[in-house]
Amino acid sequence: MAKIDYYNLFELSPLPMWVFDVGTLQFLSVNLAAIRQYGFNMGEFLSMTINDIRPSEDAALIEAIVEKNAINGGLHKDTYTHIKKSGEYITVNIESSPVDFEGRNARLVIAIDITEQIQNEVQIRDSIERYNIVSKATSDTIWDMSLTANTIVWNKGIRGIFKHKKVDTTTSIAWWEDHIHPEDRERVLSKMAHHIKDHISRWSDEYRFVCGDGTYKHVFDRGFLMFDSNGKPYRMIGAMEDITKRKDEEHWSKLLESVVINTSDGVLIINSDRDPGPFIIYVNDAFIKMSGFSEAELLGSETNVFFGGDTSQIGLQQMNYAVQNGLACNIDLINYTKSGHEYHVNIDLSPVTDSTGMISHWVSIHRDITENKKYIKAIEEQNKTLKEIGWMQSHTVRAPLTRIMALVDLLQNQAEGDDSQELLTYLSSSAKELDGIIIDIAKNTSI
Repeated sequence: MAKIDYYNLFELSPLPMWVFDVGTLQFLSVNLAAIRQYGFNMGEFLSMTINDIRPSEDAALIEAIVEKNAINGGLHKDTYTHIKKSGEYITVNIESSPVDFEGRNARLVIAIDITEQIQNEVQIRDSIERYNIVSKATSDTIWDMSLTANTIVWNKGIRGIFKHKKVDTTTSIAWWEDHIHPEDRERVLSKMAHHIKDHISRWSDEYRFVCGDGTYKHVFDRGFLMFDSNGKPYRMIGAMEDITKRKDEEHWSKLLESVVINTSDGVLIINSDRDPGPFIIYVNDAFIKMSGFSEAELLGSETNVFFGGDTSQIGLQQMNYAVQNGLACNIDLINYTKSGHEYHVNIDLSPVTDSTGMISHWVSIHRDITENKKYIKAIEEQNKTLKEIGWMQSHTVRAPLTRIMALVDLLQNQAEGDDSQELLTYLSSSAKELDGIIIDIAKNTSI
């Protein structure tokens, strides 16, 4: 009965087992699990040696091990490569012990297939290696969130980029939640909870994250949700990217855009193509209003559309020189509206370079100075009038005034007589002449 029990234990074991002759290495008995695992039937097995299920290069090694074990007579454990009937290679853990089989010196072998385990270990090592390489190569902060342990494992970015130098690389999920800006926290956590609850594998969000020095950084965070064999979320792996610089640039870009849109000065942006030639790619509302052209009419047009054929202006020559030499310039020009109305502009023209230092665009700021020009012209006309008045005062007025003064002096120093009446006549004539001059001066000053 005991013998039958031992046989059943061997034959019905779920682990592949066999008995082989120590001297010949011949299979003496093989259980059902071994037949299933290796694919040979019982007859095939019993016609083979243990070297027939191993790579040929291992034969000498196996014979040496069997010989050594026969001398020592003890338990032997090791890992080997075996070959199935299909030619597939598998990795097995072997345990063998000496046994007497029907009077023959033999060994009982148990073979456990660990191929899948080895493959999993290799995949895990490769995964860890890739993770370490990515962690070193990327500027992102890599994180691994365990939904079962409520922990997050961070790479070096949490200490370097976000300056949490005293924080352990493993934190609680609550620690991360507490470092989200209060104004962003509810939105971010609600969205993540929604993804986990509804099994949405990809999550991403933007928020502000507090650094170790108390400042906030804008981050773009994204993660990939992982599920266990039952389909339950248990892990999320992701990366946190510092986008503070981009956010600042977006802020300044919007601010500058607001300035350009709302300024009363006309703004043009011109590309720098030399063939077919520079043309307008942007105009603001102020310039549209100033020029009388529509946006559709201006975009794609050359800038000479405003000059009305008047190409002899000195300002145009200065501008052409600046463009040819890549220089900024400030000039005054006479431009013409769509209807042909003349207006004066002061233009600031500046080059814009790309990342290689080459000029890619020109920015042209147009300020309508027509009223200034009119004011200056009025001042010049007034100055001319004042000069004429000054000349009249110093020359025209002087002659009759001198005569009047002389006649008055004669009348004061002469006795009454016939000459007095003549002097009074001269005095009256000179006074009338002076009065007429004063009237002319008054007319000139009223212009």
